[in-house]
Amino acid sequence: MSPWAVRSNGREAHRQRYAGYMRSPAWYRRRYQWAEEEAGLLPAGGSIVCLGCRKPWSLGRDDLHHVTYDRLGAEEHEDLWPLCRGCHTLIHDLLASTRTWRKLPRIQANNLALEFVRDEREGKLITKIPRGAAALRDFL
Repeated sequence: MSPWAVRSNGREAHRQRYAGYMRSPAWYRRRYQWAEEEAGLLPAGGSIVCLGCRKPWSLGRDDLHHVTYDRLGAEEHEDLWPLCRGCHTLIHDLLASTRTWRKLPRIQANNLALEFVRDEREGKLITKIPRGAAALRDFL
Protein backbone atom coordinates (compact mmCIF):
# COMPACT_ATOMS: atom_id res chain seq x y z
CA MET A 1 0.00 0.00 0.00
CA SER A 2 1.36 3.43 -0.87
CA PRO A 3 2.10 5.98 1.88
CA TRP A 4 -0.53 8.26 0.31
CA ALA A 5 -3.18 5.58 0.71
CA VAL A 6 -2.25 5.07 4.36
CA ARG A 7 -2.43 8.81 4.97
CA SER A 8 -5.76 8.99 3.17
CA ASN A 9 -7.12 6.05 5.19
CA GLY A 10 -5.99 7.75 8.40
CA ARG A 11 -7.71 10.98 7.39
CA GLU A 12 -10.88 9.06 6.54
CA ALA A 13 -10.80 7.26 9.91
CA HIS A 14 -10.48 10.65 11.65
CA ARG A 15 -13.40 12.04 9.65
CA GLN A 16 -15.59 9.09 10.57
CA ARG A 17 -14.67 9.34 14.26
CA TYR A 18 -15.28 13.10 14.20
CA ALA A 19 -18.65 12.76 12.43
CA GLY A 20 -19.79 10.13 14.93
CA TYR A 21 -18.75 12.31 17.86
CA MET A 22 -20.52 15.38 16.41
CA ARG A 23 -23.79 13.42 16.41
CA SER A 24 -23.31 11.95 19.88
CA PRO A 25 -25.01 12.88 23.15
CA ALA A 26 -21.50 13.41 24.58
CA TRP A 27 -20.86 16.26 22.13
CA TYR A 28 -24.19 17.92 22.96
CA ARG A 29 -23.37 17.66 26.67
CA ARG A 30 -19.93 19.17 26.02
CA ARG A 31 -21.49 22.05 24.03
CA TYR A 32 -23.86 22.80 26.89
CA GLN A 33 -21.04 22.51 29.44
CA TRP A 34 -18.83 24.83 27.34
CA ALA A 35 -21.61 27.45 27.14
CA GLU A 36 -22.09 27.27 30.92
CA GLU A 37 -18.33 27.63 31.50
CA GLU A 38 -18.10 30.56 29.09
CA ALA A 39 -21.08 32.34 30.65
CA GLY A 40 -19.36 32.01 34.03
CA LEU A 41 -16.27 33.74 32.65
CA LEU A 42 -18.18 36.76 31.35
CA PRO A 43 -18.83 39.94 33.31
CA ALA A 44 -22.32 40.35 34.73
CA GLY A 45 -24.78 40.94 31.91
CA GLY A 46 -22.26 39.84 29.27
CA SER A 47 -23.20 37.44 26.52
CA ILE A 48 -21.31 34.99 24.35
CA VAL A 49 -20.52 36.36 20.89
CA CYS A 50 -19.21 34.89 17.65
CA LEU A 51 -15.46 35.42 17.57
CA GLY A 52 -15.68 36.31 13.89
CA CYS A 53 -18.48 38.84 13.51
CA ARG A 54 -19.09 39.62 17.20
CA LYS A 55 -22.83 38.97 16.88
CA PRO A 56 -24.58 37.21 19.77
CA TRP A 57 -23.87 33.47 19.81
CA SER A 58 -26.62 30.97 20.58
CA LEU A 59 -26.13 27.40 21.78
CA GLY A 60 -29.14 26.21 19.80
CA ARG A 61 -28.26 27.96 16.55
CA ASP A 62 -24.51 28.42 16.29
CA ASP A 63 -21.35 26.33 16.20
CA LEU A 64 -18.38 25.55 18.39
CA HIS A 65 -15.24 25.33 16.27
CA HIS A 66 -12.50 22.88 17.23
CA VAL A 67 -9.24 24.82 17.27
CA THR A 68 -7.47 21.50 17.76
CA TYR A 69 -8.55 17.90 17.45
CA ASP A 70 -5.86 16.71 19.86
CA ARG A 71 -8.37 16.20 22.68
CA LEU A 72 -11.45 15.27 20.64
CA GLY A 73 -13.97 13.91 23.10
CA ALA A 74 -12.14 15.49 26.05
CA GLU A 75 -11.87 19.08 24.83
CA GLU A 76 -10.47 21.79 27.05
CA HIS A 77 -12.48 24.99 27.17
CA GLU A 78 -9.95 26.86 25.03
CA ASP A 79 -10.06 24.11 22.36
CA LEU A 80 -13.47 25.42 21.28
CA TRP A 81 -14.43 28.76 19.74
CA PRO A 82 -17.97 30.15 19.47
CA LEU A 83 -18.72 30.95 15.82
CA CYS A 84 -21.88 31.63 13.86
CA ARG A 85 -22.42 29.24 10.95
CA GLY A 86 -21.24 31.80 8.38
CA CYS A 87 -17.96 32.59 10.16
CA HIS A 88 -17.38 28.89 10.86
CA THR A 89 -17.79 28.08 7.16
CA LEU A 90 -15.39 30.87 6.16
CA ILE A 91 -12.72 29.61 8.54
CA HIS A 92 -13.01 26.07 7.21
CA ASP A 93 -12.97 27.31 3.62
CA LEU A 94 -9.72 29.16 4.30
CA LEU A 95 -8.12 26.24 6.14
CA ALA A 96 -8.98 23.88 3.29
CA SER A 97 -8.11 26.28 0.46
CA THR A 98 -4.50 25.27 -0.13
CA ARG A 99 -1.82 22.90 1.06
CA THR A 100 0.09 25.87 2.55
CA TRP A 101 -2.73 26.54 5.01
CA ARG A 102 -2.95 22.86 5.90
CA LYS A 103 0.80 22.70 6.58
CA LEU A 104 0.63 25.39 9.26
CA PRO A 105 0.26 24.22 12.86
CA ARG A 106 -3.49 23.97 13.38
CA ILE A 107 -3.72 26.59 16.14
CA GLN A 108 -1.65 29.07 14.12
CA ALA A 109 -3.75 28.45 11.01
CA ASN A 110 -6.96 28.95 12.99
CA ASN A 111 -5.76 32.22 14.50
CA LEU A 112 -4.72 33.51 11.08
CA ALA A 113 -8.01 32.43 9.48
CA LEU A 114 -9.93 34.14 12.29
CA GLU A 115 -8.09 37.40 11.54
CA PHE A 116 -9.20 37.18 7.91
CA VAL A 117 -12.79 36.44 8.89
CA ARG A 118 -12.84 39.41 11.27
CA ASP A 119 -11.43 41.70 8.58
CA GLU A 120 -14.02 40.45 6.09
CA ARG A 121 -16.87 40.88 8.56
CA GLU A 122 -15.68 44.39 9.48
CA GLY A 123 -15.77 45.35 5.80
CA LYS A 124 -12.03 45.73 5.45
CA LEU A 125 -10.97 45.19 1.89
CA ILE A 126 -9.10 41.95 1.49
CA THR A 127 -7.68 41.96 -1.99
CA LYS A 128 -5.98 38.61 -1.83
CA ILE A 129 -5.97 35.84 0.73
CA PRO A 130 -2.37 34.67 1.21
CA ARG A 131 -2.23 31.23 -0.30
CA GLY A 132 1.46 30.63 -0.84
CA ALA A 133 4.16 30.06 1.74
CA ALA A 134 5.81 33.43 1.01
CA ALA A 135 2.50 35.31 1.23
CA LEU A 136 1.72 33.68 4.57
CA ARG A 137 5.20 34.51 5.90
CA ASP A 138 4.71 38.13 4.85
CA PHE A 139 1.34 38.25 6.59
CA LEU A 140 2.65 36.67 9.76
